[in-house]
Amino acid sequence: MDLATLIGMVGAIGFIVMAMIIGSAGDPGMFGDLVSVLIVVGGSVFVVLSKFTLAGFLGAGKAAAKAFMFKIEAPEELIEKAVQLGDSARKGGFLALEEADIPNAFMQKGINMLVDGHDADVVRATLQKDISLTEKRHENAIAVFKSLGDVAPAMGMIGTLIGLVAMLSNMDDPKAIGPAMA
Repeated sequence: MDLATLIGMVGAIGFIVMAMIIGSAGDPGMFGDLVSVLIVVGGSVFVVLSKFTLAGFLGAGKAAAKAFMFKIEAPEELIEKAVQLGDSARKGGFLALEEADIPNAFMQKGINMLVDGHDADVVRATLQKDISLTEKRHENAIAVFKSLGDVAPAMGMIGTLIGLVAMLSNMDDPKAIGPAMA
């Protein structure tokens, strides 16, 4: 994970919590309402779940986790390694690559296929298919999170309407109006 991601997320959450503490005279708990959280978060999750397959929905969670744990490899290092591997293959054939230390799993898969004697076209097609499948998984994850972004405000409005109904049903008891508005 990039350090900027961690700093950005912790900083954003920290400033939100700090604003809640300052704005509530030291009681940020006043901003929490379990019913609201259940309606918005729970409702959004289950509405989006109904739109996707279970595997696609859970795959979005895996993709999100990878986004925070993924380490970007320097392209320069990969290019340098590819040049070294090419030199080794020219000098000793593909079998010379069998013991090569290859840090990139995708590159390792291609090299292993070449060492195993697969035709270059088969290797290219296999790796291209891997790329396509990865793109499809990422597109699905993007669609899941976009759907969550689309649904959550609507669920918030539903929660607001539920709160208004609760508030208006207690018009005869002025003390019950405030909590119903939360």
